[in-house]
Amino acid sequence: MVNLEDQQKLFEAIGKKLKKRTKCFVVGGSAMLYYGAKSATKGIDVVFDDKEDFDNFLKILKEIEFKVKNPEMLYFGKKNKPALMERGLDRIDIFYKEIICFRLSETMIGRIGKIYEYGNLIVHIVSSEDIILLKSATERAGDRGDAAELIKIFNIKWDIIIKEALHQTELEKPLFVVFLYEFLLGLKEDFKADVPDEVLKKLLKMSEEQIIKRLKKKGNLIK
Repeated sequence: MVNLEDQQKLFEAIGKKLKKRTKCFVVGGSAMLYYGAKSATKGIDVVFDDKEDFDNFLKILKEIEFKVKNPEMLYFGKKNKPALMERGLDRIDIFYKEIICFRLSETMIGRIGKIYEYGNLIVHIVSSEDIILLKSATERAGDRGDAAELIKIFNIKWDIIIKEALHQTELEKPLFVVFLYEFLLGLKEDFKADVPDEVLKKLLKMSEEQIIKRLKKKGNLIK
């Protein structure tokens, strides 16, 4: 498990070795640490929107004795899996633009509220709404519990959730809204999270529309 202090020390070590300013986006439990919404996380999750920054980050991790691991056990059968790096009990999941069925969008970047500098490593912390959106995409062990905790602690702006789900369909991620609906429905039913019924209704309608579009495109829709 990694706490905020551990995470910051690692970022400082990486930032000292990087030769140019490198921007990354911290998501998942790693972002929750900065909001005080979690005391420790199993792994550090980072996303890059620049391939050179992504490659340089991986290079530094190898220099400080992180080893490449197969991500299939954590992300079995999923597309757009991250590069997975481990050193002892430390694990870092590194995504490039695509996070399973979700794409790092300009709207998500525009909601960044916290930025930290660790030498040449510039860390952008995503909003609480985007943490929930991304957890619905990755859906690893503990992700539902984390999302339920965020809903409990923060005044979630559900209009942002809806708008980003729609935006993802425009970015050719049509199935994201389906996964988001199922994820939030599970939070409401299994974790008693305060997910508004109106939000679920809108997402269900959007999900049905996307499924119909996919069936029409494949020619499988019976008229």
